[in-house]
Amino acid sequence: MRFSFHHYKTALVTLVATASLVVCLGFTVARLFEMEHEFRNDRSVAAIWFVTQAQFEAVVLAETLARVDANEGIGAPEQQPGFRANILISRLSVLLEGRQGKLMDDMGIAGDLKKAYLQLTLAEPLLQNDIDASAAALLREQAMQLAYRLRDVANEMVALSHGQAASKRSSYLQVIFEGIAFLIGIVLSAAFLLVRLFKGVQEASQAKQLLKQEQELSDLVINNISNQGIIMFDSQLRCLLWNPGMEGLLNLKPDQAIGQRMENLDRLFSKPEVVDALTRATEGASSILEHEAVTSEGHERCLEVNSFPIYMADRKLGIAFIRDVTEQWLARKQAERQNFDLEIKVLQRTAALRQAERRLIAAINSASEGFAAFDWTGKLLFANEQIWAAAPVSLWCNEDMSLPVFLRCFAMCEGADLRLLKASAPFEEIEYDLLVRKDTWHRLSLTKADGATIFVRLTDISAYKQAAKALESALERERETTNAYRSFVSMVSHQFRTPLAILDSSAQRILRRGAALTQDELVTRVQKIRNAGTRLTRLVDSVLNAAKLDAGTIELNPASYDLTHLVMDICERQREVSSQADIRFDVPDVPVRVYCDGMLIEQVVVNLLSNAIKYSGVAPVVEIKIWMDGSRAYCSVRDWGIGIPAKELPKIFERFYRASTASGIAGTGIGLNFAQRIMHLHGGEIHVESYEAAGSLFTFDLPIANADQAQQAA
Repeated sequence: MRFSFHHYKTALVTLVATASLVVCLGFTVARLFEMEHEFRNDRSVAAIWFVTQAQFEAVVLAETLARVDANEGIGAPEQQPGFRANILISRLSVLLEGRQGKLMDDMGIAGDLKKAYLQLTLAEPLLQNDIDASAAALLREQAMQLAYRLRDVANEMVALSHGQAASKRSSYLQVIFEGIAFLIGIVLSAAFLLVRLFKGVQEASQAKQLLKQEQELSDLVINNISNQGIIMFDSQLRCLLWNPGMEGLLNLKPDQAIGQRMENLDRLFSKPEVVDALTRATEGASSILEHEAVTSEGHERCLEVNSFPIYMADRKLGIAFIRDVTEQWLARKQAERQNFDLEIKVLQRTAALRQAERRLIAAINSASEGFAAFDWTGKLLFANEQIWAAAPVSLWCNEDMSLPVFLRCFAMCEGADLRLLKASAPFEEIEYDLLVRKDTWHRLSLTKADGATIFVRLTDISAYKQAAKALESALERERETTNAYRSFVSMVSHQFRTPLAILDSSAQRILRRGAALTQDELVTRVQKIRNAGTRLTRLVDSVLNAAKLDAGTIELNPASYDLTHLVMDICERQREVSSQADIRFDVPDVPVRVYCDGMLIEQVVVNLLSNAIKYSGVAPVVEIKIWMDGSRAYCSVRDWGIGIPAKELPKIFERFYRASTASGIAGTGIGLNFAQRIMHLHGGEIHVESYEAAGSLFTFDLPIANADQAQQAA
């Protein structure tokens, strides 16, 4: 194959073009890498930000000192001169370190910044205390000069940044144009350049993000000054942050610690447990530990180390908070010693209580009373032999006994109620006297000791019950004797008054008339005296019968009597002592024969008649009415006196009860009770109708005597 000159020329041109393209492409790529490197290392914006922040803090410090110079009050802690000076010092320290320090040195301002940093550091103790006006004015002037100098530097940096940016833009455009010239023939090379360019832009963005996070981290450290030490470290345990609290704990300044390995800073960080905790923090695990040590002065000290993981810009970092907990640690040790002593005492007292418990159980087992203990749910805790030997328990309970089952065993005993059947938690305190079998009484008591334990006592009170029963019987007999005596005295004063008045009246008449009395008048008066004596004798018998009635030993001697004659005879005798009384009769013309004890019925009529006269005022009117109805004869005594209140009528026949309207009128309150009881002996009843201030009507009934009864009475 032969090649012509044209072919050689084309190949040469192609080769030259290709070589030129390769050279231009290499030059373009080199320029792109150069631009990318410049972008990566471009920190002019960050430097300007640090300078402006330092300028702002210098102005704020100057304003604060001006307020101190003017004697103006400063309330907020963050406005104090010392606080603002600390922030300015931290800003200056950032400007003097790393690339910012080199940039400041290139611009010729590093010396001024170091001088200002030194002055502020020396003045910091003065600013923490009360500063006088002259010193405040001097420091204010220095702060303002520093602010002006920083402002000038910022302006220079802005101008320099603009120049550099223009130069970089020109170079960048040149590279772009060169690349575009060769993109027509080398698409792949152009694509490569574009990809590389995009990658460079992305890396620049990441660098800016990292720079922003570092700035936020710096603000976090600066603005969290407290009594705790705060450190931040990477996976190699190199210190990234060191706050003033750490300086107070370990006497190391931030510039001495940042960038150093933790184990080289203090022996605290060389301890295996601390190293392990910090390492695990960078791996994502939190931990807390206490480190005990002895200070150089020989004092014990305890530091608490709290380690936590933190993630920044896809970096695994760790942060630790360290604080001095010596006081709490010493207090805890003291408490532990006291707890140990307390545990010893508790063990000793527990042994003593167990011994006392054994003695108590022995005493309970030997006691004559039944004793059992249950918990709050009713579960049996302890029971002595006397409990198990009790008749209901031995019959109905097995060994698995609970409190409800135990109480139900006694539910059928005399003296129990439904509470024993319905007993359930929470149990209430109870006490019963129970008849468990004939002549055998037990007192069952349930009490709560401490809200959780329930104690049951079972005491044999048979002897006590027998003695109480005997005493009650004796008291009842004594009460009956006393009541009988009282009744006797009351009836004497009530029933004997009428015959005694007749005796006294007749005797006085005889004494006054003397020889002037005719034989007939004398006989009449003597006969009345004899009748009154007879009446007294009969009343004595009646009183004895009343006593017998109270004692339940009275003998009823019934006979056939004409009730009309019996009542009218009583009324005639009553007129002799109550001549002012108007006694009216409404009786049948035929005899009304009744079967009764005439002496007792006479006492009933006398009581009703005397009460009607006594409670009817100065001119009493009394109406006596007798009638028959079927096999019963009735007698009523009516008056128009003071009457009895309606609400008191049910009580009028009670012994010793007197109506409220009878106040001021002599009486014992026994007559009606005695009369009613006499009527009960005859199978009859006294009925009363009364209205206050309108009078009363008393009615009693007796059986009519038949032929057999009349013959028996004869």
